[in-house]
Formats: sequence, C-alpha cells, structure tokens
Amino acid sequence: MESPHIQATAETGSIQFDGNRTRLQSFHEQSISVMNAMVSREWDREEEDEEEESGGQGSMFGAIFILMNAIMGASILILPCSFGQIGIITAIIMELFVVFIGYIAHMVLADAVDKYNGTNYQDLVGRICGPTVQLLSQFGLILYFFTLSCATHITMGDQAGKICELADGAVNPDDEHNWYCNRDFLIPVGSMVLIFPLIWVRNISTFSYVSVFSVFAVFYIVAAIIIDYYKLDLYVPDEILMPDIGILPIMQYLPVFTLGFQCHMTSVPLYYELHNRSVKKYTIVILVTSLLVFVSYMLAGVFGLMTFGVNVNPDILLDYSSKDGLMTVARGAISMSVIGSYPIFAFLGRGAIDDTIVQIAERFNRPVERNTELRRVIILLVWHFSALAISMLTSSFGVVLQLVGSIAALFMLFFPGYMLWIESRNGNNWGYRVTAVILMVMGMFMFIWTLIFNIYEIATGSS
Repeated sequence: MESPHIQATAETGSIQFDGNRTRLQSFHEQSISVMNAMVSREWDREEEDEEEESGGQGSMFGAIFILMNAIMGASILILPCSFGQIGIITAIIMELFVVFIGYIAHMVLADAVDKYNGTNYQDLVGRICGPTVQLLSQFGLILYFFTLSCATHITMGDQAGKICELADGAVNPDDEHNWYCNRDFLIPVGSMVLIFPLIWVRNISTFSYVSVFSVFAVFYIVAAIIIDYYKLDLYVPDEILMPDIGILPIMQYLPVFTLGFQCHMTSVPLYYELHNRSVKKYTIVILVTSLLVFVSYMLAGVFGLMTFGVNVNPDILLDYSSKDGLMTVARGAISMSVIGSYPIFAFLGRGAIDDTIVQIAERFNRPVERNTELRRVIILLVWHFSALAISMLTSSFGVVLQLVGSIAALFMLFFPGYMLWIESRNGNNWGYRVTAVILMVMGMFMFIWTLIFNIYEIATGSS
C-alpha cells in the first residue's frame, strides 16, 4: 500500500556551506518537508512532540524562498493585462490591499498553529472548525489543484505554439502556420508526451527542485519584460495610469491579484516547521516575501503594459515575436516550470481525493483501505484526462486564472476568517469578530462572483 507521505527523509533547514551541502540543497530539503506536511493526514505523536520541543528546524531564509515559490508562477503572465484593464494606479492600490488582508490571514493562521498545533491547512481547519468544514476545505483543495492543472495545459500549449512558430519560420503572428503549430494539436501531444508519464512517479521529492527553478524563471521573465520595453520602444497612450473604469473590471481582476499572493496552504506547515517559531519572527518572513513579490509584480505589470498598451494579451508572452530571443527563453522556462509543477498538483489533488473518499466512507460506517493501487490509477486517469479536455475547450488563459484566484480567496480569506470567528466567540473581542466577518464575506463573495462570471463568459463564448 502506498504511504500517504511523500517518500523523503531529508533533514531540513540548514543553510550553511560545509562542502557537502549548499543553499540550493537546503531549500530542496525544506521544500520536501513542507510538502510532506501539506499531504500528511497526521503525524506520528512522538515526532510531533520532538518538533514541539525543538520548534522545528526550518530557517527564515528558506521560509522566504519557499513562500516566494508558492506565490510566484504563471500568474505573472496576466498581470500586464490586469494593469491595463483597471489602470496602473488602481492595480498597485489593489495589490497593496491584497497584501494587507493576506498578512492578516497569515497572522490568524500562525496564531492558530500555536494554539492547536495543526500540522497542515486541512488539519488546522478540522481541529478548529470540525470535520464537516474540514471536508469542505478538502473539496476546495481538490478544485484548486485541478484548475491549476488545467492552467498548466493551457500555458504549455500557448508557449509551445510560439516556439513552434519560430521553428516554422513565421515572421508575423497572423501568418499562416503549419498544422503542427495549432494549440489543439500541441496541447494533447504535449500532455501525453511530457506530462502524462510524470504523474505516475511515486516519489515527487525530485520535483521540489522545480521550486528553485520556478522562482528564477519568474525573475528572468520580469527582467526580459523590462529589457524589451526599452528595446521595442513602442508608443503607448497616457490613459494607462488611471483609465475611466467602473467597478466591474475591478471585481473581475481582483481574484487575479488574490491568486498572486495566495500561499496560505503552504504557510501553515511552513510556520509549524520554523525554528523557534513565533508570530513576530513569521511577521518578518511574510513582510519580506510580500515586498519582493510586490516589486516583481509591479515591474512586470507596469513595463508589460507600457510596452503593448491596454490591448495586451492575458498571456503577455504571446504578444512578443516568436523570433524574440529573450522571450523564447522565457517561454521555455515557464513551460518547464509548469510542467514540473503538474505532478505535484496531481499528487496533492489525488491525495486530497483519496482522503475525502476515506472520510466519507467512515461517516457511513463503511471503512475502506487508504491509497489502494486501483483507486490511485483511476483517480490519476480521470484527473489528467479531465484537465486535458477542459484545457482544450477553454482558450482563455485569463479566465482559468481568474477561476483559480476565486478558489484561492477561500483559502486566503474565508477559512481563516471562519477560524477567527470561532475563536472570537470565546471572548468579547469585537475587533476580531468584525475582522472575521470581513474576511469571510470577501472570500465568499469573490468565489461566487468570479465563478458565475466565468461560467457566463465560457457559456457565451465571450472569453
């Protein structure tokens, strides 16, 4: 029977160079430990006691790096479009707002970890909110990782198309291309050749190196966008700073910014593993991470928008020429990053589905064995081909990321708000209650609004 834990036994946290270990290896090991906690249903009590005594072994430097990896990814590609739709000033204000409410949610989760000793997000929800809400959070987790899997297919297909255009000798985007440059061909072929074999890997610790690669891939894309802005020197009108907009575009793109700063599922096991953990120490980790990500997002959004104007593509890399050397490397880097992340999404999603099946069976007094081989194969097959089918039907990268962002709002706002609400009932702290209500209302509203809006766009073909 397959263990629900990722098969990795690396010691975490050390960032000293001693000839046998590098900083890169320490990040790799700390990433493995955090992924272990994310999918572990429960820890051995003796190990838990040892962690309580030592306070964990994760370093602050490593925690910042892991959180940056959890936050930054393909979502950076839609930021110039988001900036263009609501204006640079509004977008920066919205980013700061999301950083602020995200920080509050981080502090709520950190305080809850100290009180309830929860090892991962679902475990913490279960200990505070009960098994029913925990089950709902697992459904949300499954949907979150599934939509990320769909986004992976779309990103891979779009970037492969531009690389294929280069090989095809295309000069302009509107030129006629050979059939093998069509995304309807590239997505299924790339999915079966590059992605499908990886989902069967039982030990995903190897893919934690993708964490390191993904962060530097995003930094490279930001640098390439800035360099191409000065190189292309295109004229862009001045209304990009503060266009005349209504509330609808703001509500439409708010989930994109929410997704851009959502790392709260990683935050719980990361804080649990932090050496000599304290809310004060974790505040420094969150603030430094948020600052680095905020600056990266702002630079990508501003310079990408100033390069192409308000009509910039939701996937900005599609606007650059297929013969642009900088962006060809960027396309390859982001494609490798998302392909390497897909097995992790599938692994975590399959684990959540298996846990949900077991919990539901236990509720009906019909216990089933955990992680059977047959169920593993069926779940992965259904997962992969469903994600592939949806990515073929959905041509808009922006729509998928907005949907992922709306789900992220549940984990970033609603569940921390609900936990804070339950805690506030034990006293007379009205400030906590008001904060809890604000977080819950915002999280649920963003989820429902974006879900309805995107279903309407997909159904009407307006996406």
